[in-house]
Parts: sequence; structure tokens; C-alpha cells
Amino acid sequence: MSHGFISKIAAQVSLPYRKPKGGVKEIERRNGSLVVRYVSGADCLPYGKYPRLFELWACTMIKTDDPCFDPETNTLHLGTTFREFLRLIGVNVGGKSLHTIKPQLERLFKCVYIISNNTETTSQGINFTVAEKYQIDWLRNEPQSHGLFENWVQLSQRYVDMLRDHPVPVDLKVIARLRKPMAIDVYWWLTKRVYNLRERVTITWQQLYRQFGSDSELKEFKRKFKLAVAEVVEVYPCRITLGPQRVTVFPNQTSVPTVTQTRAVERKRAAAPSPAPARAGESERKPRESIEAHWIEIAGWGEVWMTSELFDVGPARAHLEGSVDSVSCPVCAFDERNRALHGYIQESLF
Repeated sequence: MSHGFISKIAAQVSLPYRKPKGGVKEIERRNGSLVVRYVSGADCLPYGKYPRLFELWACTMIKTDDPCFDPETNTLHLGTTFREFLRLIGVNVGGKSLHTIKPQLERLFKCVYIISNNTETTSQGINFTVAEKYQIDWLRNEPQSHGLFENWVQLSQRYVDMLRDHPVPVDLKVIARLRKPMAIDVYWWLTKRVYNLRERVTITWQQLYRQFGSDSELKEFKRKFKLAVAEVVEVYPCRITLGPQRVTVFPNQTSVPTVTQTRAVERKRAAAPSPAPARAGESERKPRESIEAHWIEIAGWGEVWMTSELFDVGPARAHLEGSVDSVSCPVCAFDERNRALHGYIQESLF
């Protein structure tokens, strides 16, 4: 497995990095019009690395239709599968770490998400608990293989929807090299932020402070954020500048190659020296998928009905998010099948 998926919500706002002080059981994060309030149903809110890694794993299992997830009951089987995933991304799984992971997952399962995305003319909102039921018993002194599929969590339908709909693809090798929770959040945020970025964008420190949150003052947050960015760019060379008043993000390649980037590589390969010319009388044939329309997936966005030859990821994304009028949309004009999906992302809270 080379890449996984994370929810769009996790790529935009953050859980706490440390145990909240003073018994705080509710925090709020903001990113533009998106407001997410996390409310604890346990002794405190989930915090640190492990809740993030669990959501990454859960989102990946759901998105890839892994057999450890039962879509009929929304049940994720943990046990050895989650342990193996932690090993895959470089987390040492032993008795001590399991004692740490278990309570953090319990806090996450009991956490309530209150999400709103309001504008001057519209209001959208949704509330849900992460899990409905769960069973975790990783601390027994028995061979690991005996625990396979004995630990499970039944996720709420709304939480599954959040993970499944329009997730952000991320590189597991990058995540394996990130040590701090804030670095993981910064990486998720950056790889989503540059996904459709055509010109540089600036964000104030105050905006980032509301988005990522911190258990310290703004000055200390800036220091920690700079350290997190330095950790990220070592493994994901993304162009970003950190000024005294604001942060600037420039167009970059996404961490996981997009369809356009993949096709650029394919074009370079196609430009390489070709085999001997066809015999006289033989017609030059194009690949079937280049001339026949089919569903083309844009990772984390959706699908469009198009030929590979005519496909362009920019208009496809504009079509799915509704940023272009359906009358002048070239994707809608190509085939009636696409009209039903015009503005699909815009209509979804997530």
C-alpha cells in the first residue's frame, strides 16, 4: 500500500495535540465558513497522533473496500489489521504503546462532531458521534494471531459518510516519517490546499491559529507551526513561505500524483522512441479508452464521463464543484450523464 486517504474535514481542521488543560471537553476549529466543534463524551477529547492515524486507517479501509470493513453494519474489524497498519507507517506496536492507543481510541469513539458550513444565504449543519458500539481488548497476554478480528468498532453512518465522501489522498511513506501530530496535520492541509491551486494564496497567522488550534498563545503557535512545516518539507517538498504576518502557499505538485500529473508522465513515455513503424496497409490504432468514453475518477472529487483523450482535470473539478455554470460547462456539454453530477461537491457539506 503506497497511499491512503483522509477525510476532507481532517485536512481542514485539527483535533487537540495535547490533553486539553483545565478539563476542557469542547473545542472549536474554523476554516473559512467551515466550523467544527468537537465535544468529548469521555474523560477528555481525543488528542495526539493515534486518533489521527486511526482516522487515516479507517478512511483508507472504507475508501478501498477493504474486507476488514463491513458496509452492511459499518463495522471495522481492528485487531491485527490495525496493528499491521501502524507498523506499515512506522509506529512501534508493543505493550506500552497499546496502553496508550486504547484510551485514545475510546475517546475518539465517544467524541461528537458538530459541523456547520454557513454563508450569508445558506446554512448547513450536521452532528454525529463517531461510533455506536465498540469492543477493544488488545491487552490480553496471548498470541497476536488469536486477536484477529476480535476487536471491532461499529461506526455511525454519518461518520462513515464523512470518511467516504471526497477524501484526500495522502502518501503513507510521508506520514511514516512525520513525528509530531501538528506535522501530520500540516501535511494533510498542504496536500489538500495545493490540489486545485493555480496561483499563490496567503493565509494570516490568526486564520491558521483558529484552524489548527493550540494549547498556547499565538506567538508560541507560530513557533510550533514553523517547526512542523520544516518537518513536512523535508519529506514533501512543497513551496511555502512563512512571513511575520501571513503564510503563503504556492502551486505545487500534490503529494499523491493527480490524474493530470500521471497523464503527463504517460505522455513523456509515449514520446520515447517507438517500435518499428507498422507494415504498409496497417492503420494506426489509438487505445480504446482514448477514443471511447468511460467513467474517469478524479481522486477525492468524483467521476466524469469522458474519453481519456479529451479529459482535463481542471474543467472536471470545476464541473464537480459547480464553479462553472452548467450551461457553459464543457463536461456537461460532452454527455448528459455528467449533468446529474454538476456541482456535486458544492452540494455536500463535506
